[in-house]
Amino acid sequence: DLVRSRGLGDVYKRQHMDVLASNLSKGLIMQTFVTDIVDLEAQSTIEVESGKFESLEILHHVTSGMKALVTDLMYVGVDELRQACGGAGFLLSSGIADWWAEASAFPTFEGVNTVMYQQSARLLLKQAGMVA
Repeated sequence: DLVRSRGLGDVYKRQHMDVLASNLSKGLIMQTFVTDIVDLEAQSTIEVESGKFESLEILHHVTSGMKALVTDLMYVGVDELRQACGGAGFLLSSGIADWWAEASAFPTFEGVNTVMYQQSARLLLKQAGMVA
């Protein structure tokens, strides 16, 4: 009631919608990249079956970078949602606390994100060296 009487309800709703919209848009963009990676993986599989391995290296570096980027964005996004809910974001009944606990492990599963970013950057440096 205090929030409504001071007119802050719209401010909080706006903050929640900003956080939600920002994270949904990032998710949609990531989904577009995943579709491209699936296509690259299919192409790589065909090439490997015929004894060619050129796109396998690209697939490795791209998926390393995407794993790191997606899991970082997921963790930060869930944390933003939790923070936008204030103390209620920590309550198990919110559902966000479970997401937050689950999301916190993904940046370290299957390789720490720092290493994944380095693997992805290695391809960029290799390509830059070929141009120079």
